[in-house]
Amino acid sequence: MGRTLICLLSIVALSGCGAWNGTTKALQPITPPAVTYVLADGISLINTQKTIEDHVISLITGMDCSTVRASKGDHYCLEPPQATPVYIRTSYCYKSIARVSCYDQPLESDANRLYGIRIERVPITTAINSGTLPASAPQ
Repeated sequence: MGRTLICLLSIVALSGCGAWNGTTKALQPITPPAVTYVLADGISLINTQKTIEDHVISLITGMDCSTVRASKGDHYCLEPPQATPVYIRTSYCYKSIARVSCYDQPLESDANRLYGIRIERVPITTAINSGTLPASAPQ
């Protein structure tokens, strides 16, 4: 309820930002600045699950704040997730008669059959557990 009231008051306040040419009525429709703000807020909400205000508060506090999350009963602000260290694994794939085979090292003798290079970001814990982390990678 409070959030809706604040949004409506913001729209009304921003509607006064339109140009006045002397013939404008006191109760004019929503003007382009307010429409622009509402559209930008909607686009932000669709793409990031955060309103523009959420982004500003997140920037100020250094936390991950979301009105959508709060409306679902969770906390408004959460600590940002810790970055997981990753190992970048490169595979070189070569075309053969029946299939494509991939190797950790490029094959100089088959350079003309190179099909593509696959680069994957593998979390270090996953690479250690599966035994795919090379000896040269940091552990």
